[in-house]
Amino acid sequence: MEAYLKSEIIKTKRTNIRRMILAIPLICSFLALEFSFLGGPEIVRLSIETIINHWGIIWLSVFIAITAGLLNKLEKQSTGFKTTLGLPINLEKKEMSRVIFLVGLTSFASIILILLMVVSSFLLQTSPYLVPLSACILAVFLTMITSLWQVPFCLWLSRKTNLFITLLVNAMLNLNLGTFFAPTDKWWMVPYSWHLRVQMPITKLHSNGIPLPQDSELLSYSIIPIAVILSLLVFCLFTFIAVRSFAKQEVK
Repeated sequence: MEAYLKSEIIKTKRTNIRRMILAIPLICSFLALEFSFLGGPEIVRLSIETIINHWGIIWLSVFIAITAGLLNKLEKQSTGFKTTLGLPINLEKKEMSRVIFLVGLTSFASIILILLMVVSSFLLQTSPYLVPLSACILAVFLTMITSLWQVPFCLWLSRKTNLFITLLVNAMLNLNLGTFFAPTDKWWMVPYSWHLRVQMPITKLHSNGIPLPQDSELLSYSIIPIAVILSLLVFCLFTFIAVRSFAKQEVK
């Protein structure tokens, strides 16, 4: 497995895949801060919470879709997977290494976002406002964990279709289904709502960006372990599907 993972790391040097680790968190932070400043002093105080909110609503899903799509595009443009399929290698381990590689990229992107939040908090001095900075950092990590199932899903989808369709599907389902179901009691039925739901009790912010009242049921921490367990189970399921699907190409 280590050799397969090293292969992915070497293959993506000096590519846009690596650049996304910095680019997407920067775009997310910049646009969130712009929206905050447009809202006036009261909204500026919520800048850090707003960055997390925007990250969960759209940008993390965009990051996963783009990196998965670019990774498959890299293979398709070079040999169309023919070289990989023609080698005497374990295709299941090969695909598993690609999943692990993208999980690593997602982790690095989340860390970059946290660093940008810390810098923004220092510069603005009034942020975060609703919760401590430590809670905001925890919210980013939980958002990442409850979104990891999108990695094998997007890797499989982009291989079957293309980068554009993967980006469109993943971003739009997250933006529409996620924000719609996250505040409801049916949140657990829709994977795209899990990361948005776990953010609410930690950041004290609704998925629509409005601070929650103190007596809101959405502030309950009891949903967090449920969301984490569900996301890890679905991650394992989608990884199994992606790995088996990739291995079946051997007979074509």
